[in-house]
Amino acid sequence: IIYAPGGIKYKIPHGETWSSNNCTTETCDKGKVIIVHVPCKPAPKPACENGHQPVRVYDETGCCFQYECQCICSGWGDPHYVTFDGKYYSFQQNCTYILIKEINIKYNFTVLIDNENCDASGTVTCVKALTVLYKSYTVILTQQRIPKTVTMVSINGKRVIPSYSNKDLNVTSTGIEVHLSIPEIKARVMFKGISFFVKLPFSLFHNNTEGQCGNCDNDQKNDCRLRNGMIHPSCFDMARDWQIHNITKPYCEKVPSPIPTVPATSPKPCQPEICEILMSTVFKECHKVIDPKPFYEACKYDVCHMSNPNMSCSSMETYASRCGEVSVCVDWRNATKGECEHKCPGDKVYKPCGPEVEPTCNERYNKKYTHQCQEEEGDQIKVCGGFTEGCFCPEGMTLFSSATDTCVTSCCTGPDGQPKQLGDTWETDCHHCVCDEDSLSVQCEPVMCPTQKPITCTKEGQVLVNRTVDCCQSLTCVPKGVCVFNNTEYKVRNNILYAFLLQGFVHEVQPDKCCACVQTHCVLDVDSPSPVIIKVSTA
Repeated sequence: IIYAPGGIKYKIPHGETWSSNNCTTETCDKGKVIIVHVPCKPAPKPACENGHQPVRVYDETGCCFQYECQCICSGWGDPHYVTFDGKYYSFQQNCTYILIKEINIKYNFTVLIDNENCDASGTVTCVKALTVLYKSYTVILTQQRIPKTVTMVSINGKRVIPSYSNKDLNVTSTGIEVHLSIPEIKARVMFKGISFFVKLPFSLFHNNTEGQCGNCDNDQKNDCRLRNGMIHPSCFDMARDWQIHNITKPYCEKVPSPIPTVPATSPKPCQPEICEILMSTVFKECHKVIDPKPFYEACKYDVCHMSNPNMSCSSMETYASRCGEVSVCVDWRNATKGECEHKCPGDKVYKPCGPEVEPTCNERYNKKYTHQCQEEEGDQIKVCGGFTEGCFCPEGMTLFSSATDTCVTSCCTGPDGQPKQLGDTWETDCHHCVCDEDSLSVQCEPVMCPTQKPITCTKEGQVLVNRTVDCCQSLTCVPKGVCVFNNTEYKVRNNILYAFLLQGFVHEVQPDKCCACVQTHCVLDVDSPSPVIIKVSTA
């Protein structure tokens, strides 16, 4: 006999087995319930060529898991790339290319990369934008750098920032990084101007990707795959092969001229001291999970070959982002002695490790977007990752709304929709309101009206009428034959209020009731010299 919820008893025959919700099976054995955990096959950890730790992927029951490698492709700086399988190369061209494409279309997922010149020499390029194509969506991640740097996201031509969500896409931003996730295929894209990465699940995209990120199959030997399926020995030439037409870049239609041979000269000594931070104890914890060598080599190249000082920070910035994805927080900017300092707008301050979605004064917003970033159990690929750097409100303050950089000590909102500070008072809709210091919220009470002293009309022909002054009713004396409407006096003649255009109605004084005006006719404007008056039906 077993008891179900509600105290209902069921008789279970001997030998019958059933499954429970906690990954166990239960068997009735001569009146006793024998509980056995669901058996799982051994889960060996594969050796991942890209250097990333394998992750757990659970089966449909959620009880058993296997380990699989992660498909992570990244790019940064003058663009330097690391393919899905961890192969590093550089590619300095300023056209538009296929970064990721399915070999056999299953999920209709493609990522394009658009590069631009970012150095006066014209030989140095940077990432201008990523375009993610999925189902019927075209998502563009880019940056506006003038007059100030702003990360922008558009979906099917409409700008959406800082947070957006529908049944297929989730977008979040910290002011520095923007993250796009596609839960159905567990895809994740991070973009922060001069750097990016794309993460795909091995189980869904294994051996089915091509483009500048290569084939995700845990084998670096075939990463330089050309359009025709052949494997090229040079990933630089492979990257050029994935160029596509872009109407805004007519110069890209020409066959690129060969790179001229420059006579060998003794290079100037280049000691990129700032790059040593990548190999120092600053990133010590991250060294255990992500190999820093590609980022170190890229940093040295950028420092020695580029005049743009921001590029010297891009390798560290990208490496730190990758560390944050695996929940390793690295506060690295202070180690650069101000060279890689990031200044935040408004009241916000820089934090190396913050949440992807910063809570605001809008609880509905918080529930919608923070719920999407709840981590799943185990080591499964998450909808939202670990730490991320960004601009956040100082401790003890809350972001007023997702569309502003205003931080507040309380979530009080005035009648104009703007924030109010603790102790502020105002009047609205005949209520006295205060931003209460105890409840940290708006508290309103009806305006207290003083008791009026009795009043008597002494002049002949005067009558008492009610007027509303500053939300309070006030008795006052007016001459007979005057109607008070909306605190305005109108003379009455033959019981008709001739200010009939008032609010589009004719008002009449009710017989034997001084100044009790009622609407009796409406005014119809028909482009005639005088308005047409139509009597109001009482039906």
